Amino acid sequence: MVNLTNKEKFLLEGEKYQHQLAIDKYNNYVAQSQDSILKNLFSNLVKIEEKHLSIINEMLKGQVPQINTESIHPYYENNSINSNDLFNIGNIILSSIDTNHYEDGDKIICFDALTTEELLYSTSSSASLEFKNTEFEDALKYIINEKSENIKYISTYMSKRGMYNNTIYF
Repeated sequence: MVNLTNKEKFLLEGEKYQHQLAIDKYNNYVAQSQDSILKNLFSNLVKIEEKHLSIINEMLKGQVPQINTESIHPYYENNSINSNDLFNIGNIILSSIDTNHYEDGDKIICFDALTTEELLYSTSSSASLEFKNTEFEDALKYIINEKSENIKYISTYMSKRGMYNNTIYF
């Protein structure tokens, strides 16, 4: 059992709140997405965020989370971007023929999800520097690594769909 400082508790409570918001947001995006591939991507993000929230809750209890650091993103196995311009995330495959095929609503929620992941990456990175317990710091670094993967997958999806090619108006 680890005794957390007030500052560490404060940082973890902030992380807990932000991850719960992301879960709620991504659950809504599953329902809002027009593209079935995007629905699947957001469903996977929900599972990943739930895992992160579980890790944070363990830390708030003063428990060192047991993390399998062997595999980042168990929901995205056999990830690849290969020379045939295919993007493969588990059962999600995009090819170059999918470019410029998206709904404006999907583009908006993708940009929002990308911004959310960047925020969580940033707050987790900052918080990890404040912990005296290296095991807690390592747990946050694990979350940071998965955030980096989330950013990559959302960004690659958006790129393959041609979402960076046109101006977006809000």
